[in-house]
Amino acid sequence: MHPSAPPGWKSLREADGASRARDQAMTQADSSPVHPARLIAEVDRFADPDAIIVGDGGDFHLVRGASDRACPAGLWIDPGPFGCLGSARVTAMAAKLAHPDKQVLLLSGDGAFGFGAMEFDTMVRHRIPVVCVIGNNGIWALEKHPMMSMLGVSVAADLGRQTPLRQGGRGAGRHGEMVDRPEQIRPALERAFASGLPACVNVICDPNAEYPRSSVLM
Repeated sequence: MHPSAPPGWKSLREADGASRARDQAMTQADSSPVHPARLIAEVDRFADPDAIIVGDGGDFHLVRGASDRACPAGLWIDPGPFGCLGSARVTAMAAKLAHPDKQVLLLSGDGAFGFGAMEFDTMVRHRIPVVCVIGNNGIWALEKHPMMSMLGVSVAADLGRQTPLRQGGRGAGRHGEMVDRPEQIRPALERAFASGLPACVNVICDPNAEYPRSSVLM
């Protein structure tokens, strides 16, 4: 460290190193259901360097935002600080229409998916081959985990467990499948893109895997 470094710089560097080591361990988790950070890591390893990745959701979106993958300007699009859940399907369609030769991946929590799932019909009618990856942990994680941490109980924060949301992307003109093991993710993504259709890969994630926040939104 440079001798002129400001006071506290060393402790900040140490904290950052500890945080990165913790995040790295999460991205290598081999559990089933899948750890959300492992899912994001698998998507990042699969995606082309110029892939456009669109985020939608709460905790699942935050996990992607904390990823080490460097995205040049315009290649990572999130729903903004106030959520805007469900809007990402429209954003992803616009991205694919504007850049038909690029991979477009939509990363959605299962709660956020419910806000705009019918847009798959729009994708089919207009032949827009966006691939949606759902981190399906069966809860509103951004609400449930802080409530459990602070209150020991959660209210109205549970969704259906292992809901087969792939139905939103399966049928005439669509591709869809559900996986629950880390090693299944990349082959599922390969099949989704190879289909040339609007696709939905529903990944069953661990509801107990909590985003490592230092403060809660309550």
